[in-house]
Amino acid sequence: MSEAPKTSDLTLWPAEPFPLERERVEAAYRALRETLAAEIGHVDAAGLDGCLGPVPADATDAEGLDAWLRASHLPLEWVALRLLSEVGSGEARRELSGRVVVPEDQIRVVGGDVTVHGDLLLEDGARVVVLGDLRVTGALVASTDAYSLVAARRFECRAGVTAGSVMALDSVHCPGAFCLSSDHHDSLAPLFTGGVLVDHLFPAQFDRVEVATRVTGGIEEIDHDAALEALGLSSPWEAAAEDDEDWDDEWDDIDVGGIYAARLRESLCP
Repeated sequence: MSEAPKTSDLTLWPAEPFPLERERVEAAYRALRETLAAEIGHVDAAGLDGCLGPVPADATDAEGLDAWLRASHLPLEWVALRLLSEVGSGEARRELSGRVVVPEDQIRVVGGDVTVHGDLLLEDGARVVVLGDLRVTGALVASTDAYSLVAARRFECRAGVTAGSVMALDSVHCPGAFCLSSDHHDSLAPLFTGGVLVDHLFPAQFDRVEVATRVTGGIEEIDHDAALEALGLSSPWEAAAEDDEDWDDEWDDIDVGGIYAARLRESLCP
């Protein structure tokens, strides 16, 4: 296993290939296609067949993975997570420390458990797939205006924010506050537990949610005030309104996720 290289105060998650045996993946798909279609919804098994391209030789090849999961209107990352979990080889536990970053448009796939002793930072388009448990002792801070992906058997972090998707085969746990800041994410899990869940722009597809506070909604019912309060944030427009008598608040433009991400960055581990 290669040692994680460090760039200034960041630790790069090492890039390693994750080879796939096409025949094994295709066999697993044939056995699960009906179940997978039911799990992601909006399509039957025959329709799902037409949404998938050829299985890539390497799951970390971004172009190959995108060609495989080619229907962007469906959460096909769930299909990939399920199939890789069926065929992936269980690896030894991996440990990373510090402010761990996955660079823009890069993919990391690990067959076993991963513990990040610190924070996990995902740049635009970064994807992390862990076939075991992914535990982040600090915060997940992903892009709040671009796609990213965290997918694992179980995922845990202290706090988190992302405009991308979060998927877990078993559960997601966040004892602090977690904000899904986009109106077009595909977040799926049987169970989400923790302190605060804010998915006020678009509700996550978690079968069960057990949290102290949840602020959810959708395009017809967006409550930025409640989202800010749940995340322990003050309105960025309050001072502006006090200083400008003619100021008119445009709540549709407020970037709750960006404000929360800035708060989390202030508290990242040294």
